[in-house]
Amino acid sequence: MPTRVFTMYNLRPETSIQAFRKFSLELDQPTCARMPACLRFEVFVVKGEGSNKPFFQIVEDIEVESWEEWQETTKSPAFARVSEAWPLHGDASSVVSIFCEKIE
Repeated sequence: MPTRVFTMYNLRPETSIQAFRKFSLELDQPTCARMPACLRFEVFVVKGEGSNKPFFQIVEDIEVESWEEWQETTKSPAFARVSEAWPLHGDASSVVSIFCEKIE
């Protein structure tokens, strides 16, 4: 059964949404989409939160074969460029990833 991964994080203070969008569209999304374990990859900029609480700036919605396969993918040589470039944009200390299976 496919697994959904939701990864949420903030951008580094010096990273603009425009710079992140360029990284996401030109490197991150195409690379992830080519990975065998990845079935679907979408990235969202969060525009707000309904109760005025702090929120993450970015949410990635990823459908993968399994959490374990996805973890191996992110360590693969084919993913290296994303792994090297992401820390220039994302705040690693803010990352939260959850993996889920749909109730059916």
